[in-house]
Order: sequence, then structure tokens, then C-alpha cells
Amino acid sequence: MGGEPGRGRAVGKILVARGGEGKGGILPCCTAPAMAESVDSCSHCGKQGAGLKRCSRCKQVSYCGAACQNADWKGHKKSCALPVPLADVADSLHVAHVAGDWRGVLKWEGRMEELMANQPDQTCEWVLRVFARAHTMGLNSTRSDNHGRSFVGLEERRIPLLGSLQRFRDQGECMYHMANTLKVLSFDSKASTWFQRARDVGAAHGFFSVESKACRGLGLLAMMDGRREEGVQLLRNALVAAELNELDDPEYELGALDSLIEALFNTHAIDEVEPLVLRYREAATAMSGKMGGFCRLELYSLLCSARLHEVPRLCTPHWDPLHTARPLPPPWPNSASLLKVAPRPRGARCTC
Repeated sequence: MGGEPGRGRAVGKILVARGGEGKGGILPCCTAPAMAESVDSCSHCGKQGAGLKRCSRCKQVSYCGAACQNADWKGHKKSCALPVPLADVADSLHVAHVAGDWRGVLKWEGRMEELMANQPDQTCEWVLRVFARAHTMGLNSTRSDNHGRSFVGLEERRIPLLGSLQRFRDQGECMYHMANTLKVLSFDSKASTWFQRARDVGAAHGFFSVESKACRGLGLLAMMDGRREEGVQLLRNALVAAELNELDDPEYELGALDSLIEALFNTHAIDEVEPLVLRYREAATAMSGKMGGFCRLELYSLLCSARLHEVPRLCTPHWDPLHTARPLPPPWPNSASLLKVAPRPRGARCTC
């Protein structure tokens, strides 16, 4: 390595003499600073006063002479490195972000504060978003809780910036994703708080897509805690908000229907499930038609229908299989025939 003693080479305008540690060799990091006077202390002996010389490579430590530098080199060489110019850091960060290289992004996390220093809110928000996205990808790739905690910390800093920029939909989405991560980390009470804040932001500014997702998160947490009635009601609210979503995106309605159907299956509310399954099937069929083929959403709706056919006889306590006054739901295709229904045209892809 070029920074180690004993290798003769020129560093800046200083010629490095050959010699080893403890042999009086002058190291490449013994260049005097531009200003002779300094109030730093020697990194080895602690001496203070003028005449100290900074490490010419990392510019982070000072020494009173070659003897102290030689003595301290064994420990300092592990952290001594040429600082990368901030402009190059920003360029490298942008390239790694666009390429989806989360490891390439996170290697610059130690320079994050420098990148945000004296920058407008919009730039600071972008930097935080880039590192937060990298931690999300790291969490999905490694399942390490450290990435989740780092993501939450970055999003907490990003939320007020989005408010000052009046990007309220992004602020609500940020709260929702942070709540989901807290849920993954098993911090359910904190997750509930942030789901509620996301819901409030969506309701206050008319972003029904955010409100729907937040209600869905709250409903699923309530179901997990055993508060089934509250959970079902929240999921109904999520479905109502999804119908009004400003993006006119059917995926919000499908997501809310998915969660509500599962919740009603678990509570054996079969009378309410059947029309929702039919509604889900219609929406999924319409979406698969737009995508040019049979998709997993339509398959899921058919499987729900098949499950609905079995649940009244097997799970509902008050259902008497010998009682004929209540007709059974119409038969649905079994799993073998589902594979033969509406084959996707050659070359078409399912993007759901």
C-alpha cells in the first residue's frame, strides 16, 4: 500500500525515504499544513501547541514529529485513507442508486452528513430517501434487523422535510412504510402509531390511497391482537377509501378486498364473504384482461370461491349440512381445471 512506511515513493511534494517502523523513516503522512500554527494535540503523546503537522493523506490527525508518527502508525494506518472529494461521492451515490446497488449506496453512508450540510430541504430529502431505499433493499436481501432500524431512523428525519416541502402524499407514504417496517421488527405499538398518523395525513389532504393503506395496516394489527370486530371495521373503512383513491388504481381496491375477505373468513362471516369474493373476481378479471392474460389475482379469486364453497359446511358452527332451505353456493372449478382456464397468450407477461 502506498501509505505504509518502508516503500520509497513521492507523495505530493514529499519524497518518502525508505525505512521501517521505529527506524526513523519519514511517513507519507508527515506533511506540514499550510498554516504552521495549530491548536491540535499530537495523536500519540497528546502534546499541544504550535508546530504540529497534520497527516497529509487523511488530514484527520496531527503529530509533533516523525518519532510520534512512527510510533502511532501501526494503529493509525487502519483508518488512514485519502478522502474522496464530495463531488465524486455524490456522483458515485447517484450511479449506485440508479443501478439499484444498495451496497454501493451504503458504503457512502458515513459521508451522509457532509452531503446534506448547508443544502436545501429538497436535496436533504433526496439524500435521506436514497439511503432509506438502500436499507430497505438490504433488509429484503439479508433479513437483518439493523437495516430495518436504520431505515426507520432515516424516515423519521425525512418526514418533517416532506411536510416543509408540502409533499403530503409522499409524507403519508413514508409514514406507512415506516409503520410496516416497525411491524416487521415486532414494534406493534409504534407501528400502530405511525399507521394512524399516515391515516390522518391522508384524510386531512384527501389522499384516499394513503388512508386506505393505513386503515388496512391498522385493521391487520387489530386482527393480530384479537380485536376482530375493530379489525373488520377498519378493513371496511380501507375498502371505502380504496374505492375513492385519487390514482384510480384498482390495486388498492384489490388489496383492501384481499384483507377483508381473509378477516371475514376468520370470523366465519360467510354471508358477507360471498359478494366480496364475486366483487374481487370481477376486479381481478378486469385487471387480467388489461394485462392480456390470466393472472394470479384471478386465480386467487377462484381459489377464494372454492374455499367459500367448503367453509359453510366445515367451519360455520350454525350451519347444518342437512338443512336444505339454504342453497349451497354454485360449484366452482377445482384446482385442476383452474390451470386450463384462459391461458395467457404467448409472449404476454403478468405484471401484477
